[in-house]
Amino acid sequence: MKGAFIVSEEEELYTQIERVLVAHGGTSGDNVAQVSGTDGTLFTVYGNLGSEFEYDLNEEPEEIKGDVNDLPEFSTSTSCWAECRSTEQFVEWVRTVAAARSQVTWVLDGNGVLWSSAQLDPALLAL
Repeated sequence: MKGAFIVSEEEELYTQIERVLVAHGGTSGDNVAQVSGTDGTLFTVYGNLGSEFEYDLNEEPEEIKGDVNDLPEFSTSTSCWAECRSTEQFVEWVRTVAAARSQVTWVLDGNGVLWSSAQLDPALLAL
């Protein structure tokens, strides 16, 4: 499955994502929230990250796409893992979540690029 990290400095990141996805017809349980796109493609977010993700989240981003003044502090940030087979749907759902939040929503992709939700480009995002 293709995926990336959603990152924020707010501790309630997963709860905020869950609320948005459920409001759009999704389901949640056991720290997993899932919603289906218009074409049936699933977008799934996991609220509990195991220690196997620590290395990825502690590395400096290879590149930053967004306002560096709004960068999250990785040592204190909260992250969720999100999966989706469609990069376009992934971007749409992250932007939907970001629109409902007060803080900047970031995505750390598979190439180590840190994207603000406003800068996400489905043609360049590596899931």
